[in-house]
Amino acid sequence: MNALSADSSVGSTIEVLEAELPQLQRQQEALKGDLEAVTKRLEAVSTALSSLQALSTSAVPAQAGETPVAVAEPAAEATPAEPAAEPVAGATAEAEPESAEETDATGDAAATRKAAIGRQRSRGKAAKAPATGRATKAAAKKTAAKKTAAKTAAKAPKATVKATKAATKATAKTAKTAKAAEKPAQKAAKETATTSERSTGLADSVLAALRKAGRPMRASEVNQALGRDETRTNVNSVRNTLERLRSSDRAQRSGRGLYEATATS
Repeated sequence: MNALSADSSVGSTIEVLEAELPQLQRQQEALKGDLEAVTKRLEAVSTALSSLQALSTSAVPAQAGETPVAVAEPAAEATPAEPAAEPVAGATAEAEPESAEETDATGDAAATRKAAIGRQRSRGKAAKAPATGRATKAAAKKTAAKKTAAKTAAKAPKATVKATKAATKATAKTAKTAKAAEKPAQKAAKETATTSERSTGLADSVLAALRKAGRPMRASEVNQALGRDETRTNVNSVRNTLERLRSSDRAQRSGRGLYEATATS
């Protein structure tokens, strides 16, 4: 089961990564385009800046050389001051392109910053992608572990129930076996007690018959005196009883097959 859950988690992770791959490729292409645009713009800005610096460096000495000449002229000739305004106009015209170029440079710098911010965000997203993949793998592993634990916990009560049922059956079987063994023993004990009671009662009857006759008697005679059927079984039981009485000295044998009660009985 662990192998199946691991395979399913790996398959889900592969699907997530395959879905993210096209997005990363598109982001890479977009970043390449932004990088090319920023590179071209950087080259243009660098070229414009170099040109502006060269122009500003050449314009400063020219203005410095023209100023003393205007001051040294006589007052009578001060009227034609209009040509002097031409450099100012030229400087203003030159300043306007500089301002436009500075504005373009500022816009380029803003675009460059935006492109850099976009690249940083893209890098952050690209860095988050592996983290997302790792998080997905970790979540899949946790899910598989939870499923395994749940299955183990579900199996444990079933095994406990089975063990309890087996123990209950074994106990019941043992009890039945014990009861079955007790019944023959009880039956044998009852039969023994019954036989003993019967033997004791028959012995007393036989001894009473011997005392009443006052003479030696045979087993068949004692059986007849007791009013029992003259069967071989009854006669043999009386004979056995007479032998037991003789063994206990309550009767004695006076001849072959003849018994009589003792004087002390």
